Amino acid sequence: MKNLSLYNELLGQFVSEVVNPDEIGPQQFDRLTEDQKLSLSIVENLRMILTTRRGSVQHMPDFGVSDILQIYIRSENPIESLKQELKQVILKYEPRIKEVIMETSEFDQKTLRASLKIIVKVKDSPNTEILLTEFSTTGWTKVILDKDSQ
Repeated sequence: MKNLSLYNELLGQFVSEVVNPDEIGPQQFDRLTEDQKLSLSIVENLRMILTTRRGSVQHMPDFGVSDILQIYIRSENPIESLKQELKQVILKYEPRIKEVIMETSEFDQKTLRASLKIIVKVKDSPNTEILLTEFSTTGWTKVILDKDSQ
């Protein structure tokens, strides 16, 4: 379990909405392979990073993602600014990742809702994780693991 986050090691399970907690409780956790644990741990941590509003964690003020409306207002190219911010925060707060590739799936100018495909490559591992994300100016964020693309 050398590659799990401290959070997952302390809990001995995964609790994020990325996986069904009933499926990966303490008994099932011990039956997972190290690669499965690593993958789920990274995805869970990324979900926490991407669904946290920047500035809401007092001791880590740059943890999380800025208000999407603020990104839109202060940038000439808001989708590129969002992609750059996401890439930077992922690389800073998920040290098990060596590379982040962002693909724009959709940007709705009218509702200011952005859909992105985030591909992350794991250090010292052949693992690649693909996340589908949506962000809106209302503060709504969705992050799911795209299991079919793996």
